[in-house]
Amino acid sequence: MTFNPYIERKARVTVAVTRTDSAGNATPENYTFVQHRMKIQVRQGGGQYGNAKVEIFGVPPDTMNNIARLWLETLTPQNTDTLSIDVWDGTGYIPFFQGVISWSSVNGGGMPAVSLMIEANAAMLLMNSTASPYANAGPVALRSALEAIVTPEGFAVDISDAVPAYQLTDQRVTGSPMEQVIAIMKQFTDLTWFVNLQRVVVRKAGAPYSDDSVDISLQTGMQSLPMYSSSGLQFGTVFNPKLRPGIACNVTTTFDFVNRTLWVASVLAHQLDANVPGGQWTTSVAANSFGSRGNNQT
Repeated sequence: MTFNPYIERKARVTVAVTRTDSAGNATPENYTFVQHRMKIQVRQGGGQYGNAKVEIFGVPPDTMNNIARLWLETLTPQNTDTLSIDVWDGTGYIPFFQGVISWSSVNGGGMPAVSLMIEANAAMLLMNSTASPYANAGPVALRSALEAIVTPEGFAVDISDAVPAYQLTDQRVTGSPMEQVIAIMKQFTDLTWFVNLQRVVVRKAGAPYSDDSVDISLQTGMQSLPMYSSSGLQFGTVFNPKLRPGIACNVTTTFDFVNRTLWVASVLAHQLDANVPGGQWTTSVAANSFGSRGNNQT
């Protein structure tokens, strides 16, 4: 997939919270931020189940006070408090991150530049929710077992076509939906998974999720020559929303070995500074090698 890096750098942040009104009723309230100066960090892959940190400037004090909730404060974190990030792809906004707010505060340390700070986690809804134990004598497909656990919480399951049709027998797992998913996935050391946009995404460890790939070069926004070894690659590039854990990367550099190798993104760190003059709009990627380029591509 070829990417045009010369598109408008826009992001839309939506915060939804539920607060008690003067009559004692739980009332949902939504806030959308587009024109505000915002610093957005999103990390995906590895041991992180999708974390976002957003700093927003210019928010009215009453709005900040209504949103802000410190970690371990009463009523936080709660699954009705959510953060969504959409990014501009040249024609419209597309979903990029969605998660439950884990921590938020009003930061007055930079007065007069007071900011609203929010952290969210893509898997926290699965961590916070209570669930009955999952038990199935089997045989039951891996997909079916995962769907039975996460579907009641509004999540879907995406499994790569390359994953074998594993069957489970005599399964019984307890705890939160996340704990149950972890217990099931621990049985498959050849698989890796992460949570993104209300989906549990499963693929073979070290392998691309699908035949789709992203072209990485100076023409598409790569910022400098990468660091690499025979098994790993690290590079920085202009932000591309198509970059995500499991996407295959066709990297073109002056290094012949890098060009001949198919790389698979494993850990990503996005830095999006919306409406900030001279701000970053970049992605740092750590990728693993997956043989010669073209070995699994159409």
